[in-house]
Amino acid sequence: MKLLKKVTKAKKEFHWSGMHPLFYDPFISFFIPSDLGDKVIADVGCGKGINAYIAQSTKYIKGATFIGIDTNADNLDFCKKHRIYDKNISKKIPPIPLKDKSVDLLLCTEVIEHLSQKKGLELLNEIDRVCKGRAIVSTPNIFYPNPPNEEEDKHLSLWTAKDFHKMGYKVHGLGLKVPLVNTDSFYLLKQGLYYALTPVSYIFPKISGFLLCYKDY
Repeated sequence: MKLLKKVTKAKKEFHWSGMHPLFYDPFISFFIPSDLGDKVIADVGCGKGINAYIAQSTKYIKGATFIGIDTNADNLDFCKKHRIYDKNISKKIPPIPLKDKSVDLLLCTEVIEHLSQKKGLELLNEIDRVCKGRAIVSTPNIFYPNPPNEEEDKHLSLWTAKDFHKMGYKVHGLGLKVPLVNTDSFYLLKQGLYYALTPVSYIFPKISGFLLCYKDY
């Protein structure tokens, strides 16, 4: 009950920092193991804690340790204020500031595209180093134009299903491979296609707008 009150209070002040959670929540939740009791969960590029909300509100978490890693001070302050994570780490990645094989579940959603291809590969290798259970990584399957005056949100690389397959990930797709920009005159139509075609792109990620990848160790 206390957890529910904490999550409800935090969501009232929540302003999304990244891709819209309503579309991705069910998919992220599906791939998070149901029993996280006594496990270590690391959220790399945690933002304002949406991944932790998903896990804490839908999974068994007794004794679990949640670690949030981000470079944005406002995001970390928000997470600290609402006690979303047990540990909050301010660190630019890669590397990931955790010990070898110390993480049971690692989440890294909408992060890798903000790194160069070289740094992104380093990040995937770091995930292999620290994770001993399951890693979940998501990223756009299309290169989005960089927003003006938003250095932190710039996309520096594009990753494909083939890239993740080479690294041992299983890959599913979401949406359709067309840019979703809310200033687009056809935004609502494209958004509708995202929902309608996800059952197809889930199986054939090459045509998807976003990739949802996971790897078991």
